[in-house]
Amino acid sequence: MSKTTRIPKSLEQNLYDLDAHLFSLREHLKKLGESPSHLKDLSAQLRLLVCTCGRSRTAGLLFRLVNELKIDDKIFLHVPGRLKRDHPLAQGLEFLIVTIQRGGCGDPRLTPDYYSLKEIIHDTEALVVGGEPLTHEYLIKAVSQQMGTAHEDQGLEPALVQLKSIFIGGVEPFIPVLAKDAELILEIGERVLETAEAQLDFKRKRHEHNEGNISIVARLRVKQHVAGCIPLFRFHSYVSGVGIAGAAVPTGIAFSLSKHGCEIAELVAEHPSNWAPGNDAVYVFSYCSKTRQARTVTNDDASNITDDCDIGWVHASDLVLEETDVDHVDFVEKHFLLAYERLLPTQDAKGLYDLPPNGYGLWKYSEELEEQGEFPE
Repeated sequence: MSKTTRIPKSLEQNLYDLDAHLFSLREHLKKLGESPSHLKDLSAQLRLLVCTCGRSRTAGLLFRLVNELKIDDKIFLHVPGRLKRDHPLAQGLEFLIVTIQRGGCGDPRLTPDYYSLKEIIHDTEALVVGGEPLTHEYLIKAVSQQMGTAHEDQGLEPALVQLKSIFIGGVEPFIPVLAKDAELILEIGERVLETAEAQLDFKRKRHEHNEGNISIVARLRVKQHVAGCIPLFRFHSYVSGVGIAGAAVPTGIAFSLSKHGCEIAELVAEHPSNWAPGNDAVYVFSYCSKTRQARTVTNDDASNITDDCDIGWVHASDLVLEETDVDHVDFVEKHFLLAYERLLPTQDAKGLYDLPPNGYGLWKYSEELEEQGEFPE
């Protein structure tokens, strides 16, 4: 059948397609650290979402929806400029990695700003190989079309051969570049879906049972009564703009929820009924993105489920633990901090309380694992 006779997809169908591709992209990004084989599928998803293709120069699915829904695709980043080929230090330069960092996390001499993802992908140089700069789009296409699921070519172009011969931190240098691209693409993809939910009454599909489920667990020893509010930890998702912060308060541990810097709700996991200063306890915060509901658990005592905590869709794999001050050390001793991609039942919270304070039993020391050999008893 000729392409000219095909029926164009509706906006809703394109949104469902985007949702499905973002799910696949996130899954392969999560597993990329376990095996570089996931780069094949990850690069194919990147190509489909953001690269132009064909003689008609059709934009990738994500950028088509960005244009149609008029989404702001700018992200706060440290982005290096183009290679100055006439600079004396660039003469004879064979290899260079041009890294992108989150605003505030990069070299302060490189002033962060808001950059369009479209411009980053199409125009920004990601690597210099054999003296030639490669844009992010060129790198995505080269990897996906020559060694990805889009096509497994019989040969590789010289730039990829050279890149595959270099290892930094045990991985080929283009892997972290494409992983960062994937993270930024997930962020703009989330903006598209959020806009569709708010303006078009779009409903996302749940691709697996625990998708969008989060549980944060803190095993703590509050050593003395707390009069005010003492920050303990904070998780943040660049992708969804969600923040989840934990703080010691007089009645227990408060979990504060924010979205794009705006406070949404606060839930308190209260101290156990028989609690006294110096006693250990396990405090849990759980959130379900599908139902937009949350609850807390202390040891094996669960609070009522609350509906007043809508922070949208957020994924445990997107959460980054941020550093906080250490003013709590005289009041609170932190034993372990865990983040799960599921809603923790009360018996599991109790099981974490029954573990030793160092969490031994949930993990083993590497020496013990090595002694077991390939076929452990």
